[in-house]
Amino acid sequence: MGTQKALSWLVALVGVWEVIAVAVLGYSASSAALWDAIIVGVLLFVLGVWAALSNQVGTDRTLDWINVVLGVWLIIAPFLLGYSALAAALWNDIIVGIVVVVLAGWAALAMGRYHQPAA
Repeated sequence: MGTQKALSWLVALVGVWEVIAVAVLGYSASSAALWDAIIVGVLLFVLGVWAALSNQVGTDRTLDWINVVLGVWLIIAPFLLGYSALAAALWNDIIVGIVVVVLAGWAALAMGRYHQPAA
């Protein structure tokens, strides 16, 4: 179960990056990019920490899958919200989205190794 917890902490850290990337990469002029990064970043942080601290296998797995969905959202959000012309925001969201999908997906799938439901 240690792998899942470590991966959840990494997702939380990526959530922090998503929030501060707006200022670091300088795309705060776009309100769509700004609010998307803040909302998704905070959600990634909160859900990542929750999954890392939870001792409930079902809760952990659910939170990890929600983070996978948030990662997919980050990949498509620049196109749906209309800020794909901002290269910094576009590439940050795509890269962060892929990282989140990989980490959270790995965490969710790792749970199966530690908990097999009763037959």
